[in-house]
Amino acid sequence: MPEYENHPTQKPVALLERIIKASSNEGDLVLDPFSGTFTTSYVAQSLGRRSIGIELEEEYVKIGLRRLGLATSYNGEPLLAIEKSTKRKQHIPVSNNSPRLFDIV
Repeated sequence: MPEYENHPTQKPVALLERIIKASSNEGDLVLDPFSGTFTTSYVAQSLGRRSIGIELEEEYVKIGLRRLGLATSYNGEPLLAIEKSTKRKQHIPVSNNSPRLFDIV
């Protein structure tokens, strides 16, 4: 599926959409303590939910920052998606209008 990133157990967006819609309302806060490539936060964002994602692996955090539109670089390194067909890195621009998912408290 085109939404898959470089993670061995990433869940399909359609599955997470069903789970999040069934268990929360717009504006609710969704917690994912093992975020991986932040698919849950990505889906929550698209459904008008806020989210908190927790991930220890730096490579997955970088994917999450890019997917959620929170950053275009990390420690001076551009955050690029990998093209699935060629395995080449590809620049995917981040919209400045992306809603901010994470509130720092």
